[in-house]
Amino acid sequence: MYADKPVQVDSQGVEVAWQQTNCTDIQSGLLKDSLGNTLVMGYDEFGYNYQAHMFNGTYDSSDRVLDGTYWGSTGDYVDDRLSMKWSDAWLANVDCDGDGLLDRGLVDGTVSGTSMGWLTNQVVGEYDTVDGDQHYTYFVKIGWVGPGGSLWGQYDILQENYQDPTGMSHVKYVTPGFGLNDHWTQ
Repeated sequence: MYADKPVQVDSQGVEVAWQQTNCTDIQSGLLKDSLGNTLVMGYDEFGYNYQAHMFNGTYDSSDRVLDGTYWGSTGDYVDDRLSMKWSDAWLANVDCDGDGLLDRGLVDGTVSGTSMGWLTNQVVGEYDTVDGDQHYTYFVKIGWVGPGGSLWGQYDILQENYQDPTGMSHVKYVTPGFGLNDHWTQ
């Protein structure tokens, strides 16, 4: 808990959520993931570093179950390398609402329960063709835009880029930046 520590700000003068008062942090050893496992500092066995808002692992390990599937699905991509980064408003590195889990939608000290920030995914992998394995890269930037978003009802894909050597290519730019909290949605 940070109840006795002063609130601090980052280099841009913005209050940092993990330093909010009355919040439980990962260092306490009291926070759990959605499966009930205790969260640890640094990277865990699956590739998550919740303190740093990062994941570096595979599709298989992203669901926190090492079973050769990705959220129950099988396919060649389960071993592809996945790197994720997210904002504090997407998934904070503290629990301020007292449920023992990391907060979603922590904005200005208030927890909404809905991820209200941004997330990026970068994937590097291979797939089989008649000419052999083909290497591909994929990047997507997703941001919360509020009700009416085209993705999951509240989010939009803000940028997307897919490349592979067979000539398949897809680039999509919807908006600059990360679309945080109505900064570009109004």
